[in-house]
This record gives sequence, structure tokens and C-alpha cells, in this order.
Amino acid sequence: MGRRMAFSSSSAAEKGLEAALSPVLVMRVSYQKTGEVILTHTVLPGDTVTVTLTHSFEHIPWNEYYTVLQDGSFLLKRIEVGGFGAGIPAEMDVPTYVGEDGLVHMDEINSVFPRFNWITSNINMKELLLNGQPILEFSEIPHHSFVTCEIMTQRRLFQFG
Repeated sequence: MGRRMAFSSSSAAEKGLEAALSPVLVMRVSYQKTGEVILTHTVLPGDTVTVTLTHSFEHIPWNEYYTVLQDGSFLLKRIEVGGFGAGIPAEMDVPTYVGEDGLVHMDEINSVFPRFNWITSNINMKELLLNGQPILEFSEIPHHSFVTCEIMTQRRLFQFG
């Protein structure tokens, strides 16, 4: 009588390889002209990306809060500003209130951005945060650099961040 062997639909090695090859979202900041990478960090859909700035003319705080979407785009959820003035959207049709922090909060903006193309400023751009934790100080990048921040889909064979 022949030996009966039970086979699972996939072995542990196959499952490990599948996990190693499964796609992962990686946020990348790079120089536009050379493509040189400044930062890579693994992100998940639902993560919060925050950009903190000081308004170039009004010299007041400006914070932008984005949610990472499944397709790797950024959904602008909220802006916080120290007041209104040059270039600050004063008539957006979104819930707006003054928070306990004294900043004007504009919620539920829900604008989608596939990527960001920035000209950096050591004076006005402060930090890039992921889930409230700083991952990049803009002062580390030369003043007036042309950079792109985007989310790429990569295989998990190499882990970033």
C-alpha cells in the first residue's frame, strides 16, 4: 500500500517568499534634477503624513495633514494656520474653527495629491512627520532645492525605514 502524504496548499517557505515579494508602499523624497534619494520610509494606507511650515509672508505656523491612500496618493484632510492673510484659503467650504492651540483648523478638505513637488526653504519649511514622528528636517536639505515627495510601490525583498 502506498504512502499517503498530506500537502498543504503552500509550504512555509512559499509563504515566506510570498511575504518577501508582496508589495509595500515606500515614501520617497528625492531631488528632481538628479533623482538622488534623500529619504525612504515604509508607509501604510491610513498613515498620517504631516508637513509643518511657517508662512513665508505672514510668518505664522502652517501645518498640513495628509492620509496615505491605498494607491499611494496623499489625501489632504486638515490644514492648521495661525491666522489668515496672503495666500491662506479663507473661504473654503469646510468645517473651520479655532482650536485650543490658537490655530485656525480647516477640516475635511479631502483633496488628493499624487505627489508633492517642492522648492525647499531652510527658513519656512520645518519638518516632515509620519504618524506624528519627525522623519525629515527640511533644514537638512540645501535651501531652494527642487524635491519630490511621492509614494512608490516596491517589492518587500528589501525593507526600507
